[in-house]
Amino acid sequence: MIFGWLVMAVILIVSVFYVLRSVVGITKKSEVELAANFSVIRRKEIEDEVAFGRISPNEAQQLEEDLTLEETAKSKGYHYVLNNRMTQLMLAIFVVASVLGSVSLYEKLGFHKEVAFTAAISSKSMSPEKLSDFLTFRANKYGRAEDWYFVAQDFLSQNNYLQALPAFDKALAKMPGDEVDNKIRVLVEYAQAIFYANGQRVNERMKEAVDEVLLLDPNQATALGLKGIAEFDSKNYIGAITAWQKAIVNGQNPNERSALLEGIRKARETGNISEADIPSLIKQRLSIQLDLSAMKSIDPQSVFLVYARRPDQPMPIAIKRLSVNDITQIIELTNLDNLMPGITLADAKKVDIVVKLAKITDTDLTQGKIIGSKKGVFIEKTKLLIIPVSL
Repeated sequence: MIFGWLVMAVILIVSVFYVLRSVVGITKKSEVELAANFSVIRRKEIEDEVAFGRISPNEAQQLEEDLTLEETAKSKGYHYVLNNRMTQLMLAIFVVASVLGSVSLYEKLGFHKEVAFTAAISSKSMSPEKLSDFLTFRANKYGRAEDWYFVAQDFLSQNNYLQALPAFDKALAKMPGDEVDNKIRVLVEYAQAIFYANGQRVNERMKEAVDEVLLLDPNQATALGLKGIAEFDSKNYIGAITAWQKAIVNGQNPNERSALLEGIRKARETGNISEADIPSLIKQRLSIQLDLSAMKSIDPQSVFLVYARRPDQPMPIAIKRLSVNDITQIIELTNLDNLMPGITLADAKKVDIVVKLAKITDTDLTQGKIIGSKKGVFIEKTKLLIIPVSL
């Protein structure tokens, strides 16, 4: 890029130089023509002066010699090639080259795309196609890992997993070796993209990506989830359960936890693996059924929080967030549903159960209205707890 700017600068400087030279040349040409006209007029005046007897022939001769001497001096000072066609041709070439060179360099450096991209954003006319085109252009222009990562992310947002894979490959190839955290994040998304691009089937390419992640971070929850899928696909059900349980321990997403628990249940059933073979992560559970008979109508935008807390502490030790569609089913609070690290449901003998109602638009769901509760529930003695709720 710097070399291109230097070339353009040289072309412009040379063009300006030749334009100035031409202007100077034209000016000199005008001065020479004026001097020639003056000589003709002056000689005519000398002739008229002699004819009218105002000056003698000797004086006229002296004036002619002075005028000739002056013409000689000026011709030496204003010596300039007025009809030099080569100079004119060179000037035209440099002017054309400077214009074409500037436009070509502007096009090659891609400034028109960046200007168009900025204008589209300012005018709010940016389309997904324009965004994809600009991201790909920028990645090809700069070749940085983060640019190719953005291209891959753009394809993922369109569910175009096949197109995302080459972008991920380039991002990983250009990523510095010391950016471990960034590499882990990109590798995880890369492995997921491979899985979905292959019709949610396991292949060696996905396994290699997952193994590379777990080599860098053995506790990466998403990679452990994919590892469990690969083990299940290989009929290694013990390996699948082990990976999924580790993913649950290290994960933070309740929805993913539910999917992993369902996968563990299926692996135990398919592989005939009991809790004696691999102990369950769930040490304690509390089953709850909400009695909705007093609820005449429920806003579809409602969110329910069902949680257990120790009688002497305000903070929940197990909590679940439920939608309107979830509250008609049996709700299970387990020792895995702790809100914060520390005490879980397995560490308590007696709890208070609280049901709160909030709206999905609320900034703090915990400030919702209490619509049901049950105090002093003994966990071990309760098989199914029914809690009436009402507004």
